[in-house]
Amino acid sequence: MNVITTTDNLEQIQSQILVLPFFSDDKNLKGKLIKFDKTQGGRIKNLLSWGDIKAKYKEFTMFYTGGVDIERILVIGLGEKKEFTPDRLRSVMAIAARNGRRINCSSMCVYGYNTFGLSKEDYGRCIIEGILLGLYKFTKYISQSSGKAPFILKELKIIVDSEEQVKEISCGVEEGLILCDATNLARDLVNEPAMELTPAVFAEHAEQIASTCGMDIKILEKEDMKKLGMGGILAVSQGSDEPPKMVIINYKGNPGGKTVGLIGKGVTFDSGGLSIKSDSHLFRMNCDMAGAAAVLGALKAIAVTNLKVNILAVMPLTENLPDGRAYKVSDIIKTFEGKTVEILSTDAEGRLILADGLSYARREGADILIDIATLTGSIVTALGHQTTGIMGTDKDIIKYLIKSGDKSGERIWELPLFPEYKMQIKSDVADLENYGGPPAGAITAAMFLEEFTGGLPWAHLDIAGTATTDEEIMIYVKNPYLPKEGGTGVGVRTLYHFIKDYYDSINISKK
Repeated sequence: MNVITTTDNLEQIQSQILVLPFFSDDKNLKGKLIKFDKTQGGRIKNLLSWGDIKAKYKEFTMFYTGGVDIERILVIGLGEKKEFTPDRLRSVMAIAARNGRRINCSSMCVYGYNTFGLSKEDYGRCIIEGILLGLYKFTKYISQSSGKAPFILKELKIIVDSEEQVKEISCGVEEGLILCDATNLARDLVNEPAMELTPAVFAEHAEQIASTCGMDIKILEKEDMKKLGMGGILAVSQGSDEPPKMVIINYKGNPGGKTVGLIGKGVTFDSGGLSIKSDSHLFRMNCDMAGAAAVLGALKAIAVTNLKVNILAVMPLTENLPDGRAYKVSDIIKTFEGKTVEILSTDAEGRLILADGLSYARREGADILIDIATLTGSIVTALGHQTTGIMGTDKDIIKYLIKSGDKSGERIWELPLFPEYKMQIKSDVADLENYGGPPAGAITAAMFLEEFTGGLPWAHLDIAGTATTDEEIMIYVKNPYLPKEGGTGVGVRTLYHFIKDYYDSINISKK
């Protein structure tokens, strides 16, 4: 998509649709709209004053113009000024873009007489995120003969009032384009069927991105894991014909500085193993690598924008399937850390591969640890599909991640890690049990992971409820820039903003 930020008057613009976001308590035209509305015989002003356009949040009115090169006007409501959030701008831009797609508009322009209280960079970024995330569809496997050719918005013009706005808004636009590309990469990976996206194929995607962005990459094979004693990921992978992989990517943008370890769960299909899931729970279990996808997407955005930071990304990848070789309930495995784990459920597999990933990230020099995973159904019970759960040992990191989520429109809520919960994962025959039972399941899973952090500052994001959507979920979530089905790309933009905005605030000395 070609994006142009310009000070041209609206009468000079050639476009198929003009998008005008309005507050419901705005009844007077301002800026370039005053002159433009005269070419429309005062129609916009009249519709506002008559109450035909109320500009309630997400309400839209479309009508044709006359006598100018803009063919249609779409007035879309932001609601009351006091209730405005950046996410409202994203949402109305997604609705506008989908309306443009409905009538097959390939060009669009947007004019807001101000930036709605946002910084100019945030204004430009939110417009782009709303449009490109809202237009996303996974169409790879739809044949051309179906007549469902993918819609392409070829041109977007953002109209501003002064030259001084152009540079900063354009910077926000550029960042938005990078973040949408990274988020949609994660969505694509999550939406791939498991028959196509095996651990080996995911590793190939990682290699391609590392090569393109000039990052160092290492891939541990099954034999490497055996030599290292990575009993967690090896146990989970036993029932699959697909060999496990562990992808390690180093991004070194701040030599000598602290290193943030990002660890993403990468189970490319989770049947539950011998603790097999029911039919309804097996559906979309190709999404169980959404944590690894989020890490890879965030890393790509960080590298493309050349942030002055150090990142160590670790992505353990495997399938979890049942066969005669599969690991079993009551097995006792030994992790890379050296701790032993009694298996109470083979469907509590994500924490086993993350245990090896966390320990390995520590060995490779990470100073702080952040893991992201579709880890537990319990987090869905606790927080539904609107909110990601966060737990950890460092309050500043948790605070910064929640703020980064707010900036991204990805809500995050902290759950406690009270020491009493640890009793639920205490084993009589091993160091730990891998499953603490239904009560506080998301918390006990996080406490299991904490055992492998070695006392480093750490936070855990459980995205089991937010990594995918479907028609039933969207009844409750109602987020216009999320796809109606499949992967959301949650975590990519949150991790990026955390690294960009708070890397220098993390008070950790290099070891």
